[in-house]
Amino acid sequence: MVRLLSISIGVVSTMVVLLPIMFVVHYTVFRRHDLKKTIFIFIYAAYLSAVFTAVGIPTINTLAVSAEFNWIPVIDIINSPTEYIKNTVLNIILFVPLGFLLPAIWSKYRPFKITFFTGLGLSFIIEILQIFSFRLTDVDDLLTNTAGTIIGYCLSRMFSEKLRLKLPDSNGKYEPIALCVVVFLIMFVIQPLISSEIWEYVLSSSLWERIR
Repeated sequence: MVRLLSISIGVVSTMVVLLPIMFVVHYTVFRRHDLKKTIFIFIYAAYLSAVFTAVGIPTINTLAVSAEFNWIPVIDIINSPTEYIKNTVLNIILFVPLGFLLPAIWSKYRPFKITFFTGLGLSFIIEILQIFSFRLTDVDDLLTNTAGTIIGYCLSRMFSEKLRLKLPDSNGKYEPIALCVVVFLIMFVIQPLISSEIWEYVLSSSLWERIR
C-alpha cells in the first residue's frame, strides 16, 4: 500500500508540472485538436512518470554513485526463488503498457523492431541510471522489461482494432522519446520539491496512520 502511495505521489507531482506544458505545446505548436489522441498521449506521459517512480531514478537531491552489478541472468533465483519470481512478474508487467501504447498511439512504432528496440533502450537507460541511485544494475531487469514490451506490443496488435484505437498519427517518431526526456527532467529537477510537500501533508494526516 505504501509503495502504491509513493508511486501515486510521484505521478501526481510530475503531472502537475507536465500537463500545462503538454497542453500548451499540443494546442499551439502541434495544433492538435483530437481529444482522444491527446488523452492517450497524457496517459503515456503519466505511465512514464509511474515507471520512473517505481524504479527509483536519481533526482537532483539524491544523485550519487553506487555501482553494483549483476551480469549473470537468473542467478538470484538460487537465493530467493519466491522473491525472484515476484520481481520477474512485476518487471514484465511494468513494461507491458509501453509495448501497448507506442504502436497504438504512433504509427511509426507499429513495426515490431522499432517498439522492441525502444523498450530495450529505455530499460538499458534505466539500468544505467541505477548506478546513480543506490540500486542494483541487473541484467535480469533488462531482459524482463524487454519481455514486457514484447507482450504489450502483441496485445496492442491483437486488440487495438477491437478497442477501436485508430488514432490519427502524430508528428514524427521522436515525440514519445521527447516526452520521455521531458518527464525525466521534470522528475530529476522539479518533482522532488513538489512530492516532498505532498509527503509532508500525507505524513501529518490521518491517512498515513491507516495505510502504514
